[in-house]
Amino acid sequence: MSAREVYLASDPINAEIAKDLLAGHGIEAHVRNQYLWGGMGDLPANVYPAVWVDNDRDYGAARQLIEAFERGPVRRGRPWDCPDCGERLDAQFDRCWNCQAARPDAP
Repeated sequence: MSAREVYLASDPINAEIAKDLLAGHGIEAHVRNQYLWGGMGDLPANVYPAVWVDNDRDYGAARQLIEAFERGPVRRGRPWDCPDCGERLDAQFDRCWNCQAARPDAP
């Protein structure tokens, strides 16, 4: 059982989000270099935070989750207009950001 890098993040926040995503799927992981990121510009270029799976047998499943994370949220359908305030919203939202009204066709 050995650790293996699964994701090189752009910043510590994205590294923690990715680590938490993996943990939510039962994959133990940790972040390395999260504190070195603050030295960008003064340290060598490779100081980006990285997420490592604790067990290399989890690498394949972790990569699939990370690839989905990198693609971002799936957009369903078309943009919609809030029935309460008329705000135009992107398809991925189930509630209006402006007035919190539910999308009429939300599950």
